[in-house]
Amino acid sequence: MFKNYMHNELGITKEDIREWIENSVEEQAEKLVAHEFNNFDIKKIVSDTVKDNKYFGNSYIKKEIRDELTKQIMERISFDK
Repeated sequence: MFKNYMHNELGITKEDIREWIENSVEEQAEKLVAHEFNNFDIKKIVSDTVKDNKYFGNSYIKKEIRDELTKQIMERISFDK
């Protein structure tokens, strides 16, 4: 009965409803992506990862990471006079 009312009285077709749904989903997806990009903080991600004992609870791993970071930084820095 409601379907007939929508179709006959209001002139709303299945295609209209599909289009509305597609537009709504697209709009919500854009909002979600924009929100996530605005909340993306690389410093926080790195900090959280480094502080996570699951990855860095072992002092041997910390030493390896420190050594590798030092090596890569030193390769990029020049001490010209």
